[in-house]
Amino acid sequence: MEDTANYLQIMIDGLTKKREYLDRIAVKNTAQYDCIRGRLYEEIDWTAFDVLVTEKEISINRINEIDEAFTKIYNRVKDEVKANKDKYREQLLKLQEIITELTDKGVQIQAAEERNRQIIDNIFKKTRQEIKKQRSGISAANKYYATMNNSVVRAAEVSILDEKK
Repeated sequence: MEDTANYLQIMIDGLTKKREYLDRIAVKNTAQYDCIRGRLYEEIDWTAFDVLVTEKEISINRINEIDEAFTKIYNRVKDEVKANKDKYREQLLKLQEIITELTDKGVQIQAAEERNRQIIDNIFKKTRQEIKKQRSGISAANKYYATMNNSVVRAAEVSILDEKK
């Protein structure tokens, strides 16, 4: 069936396009890593980081569209392909090769995403700790000033009482 061969080629082309989007995501992950690596919260260009996130999101949406189209086409041709595996052997091998490559890229991207997430979590954790330190420092200073104020007032009261005697 000529249509099946064409559909298989469309599936191959779709997976090739998916590879390009995964490569883009990998590049954006590296750029995000460079943006946050070894930096404090206030040193990070969060606008640039957000742009990278948005660009990755666009690529992810395109990948989802490709996956949906792939599934629809596969459902259309799966019976014909299963019945005539030898006829479509070359294209099936190509599909398997690309799918294996895409799976590997997906694992690498997930690992990079996790690495970046951990770095950001650590940045936020350090920032929260700094804020907590500042708050307890402010609290200690306020207690000190309150205590000193009370001590000054008491000393003044004691001195007034001593003068009256």
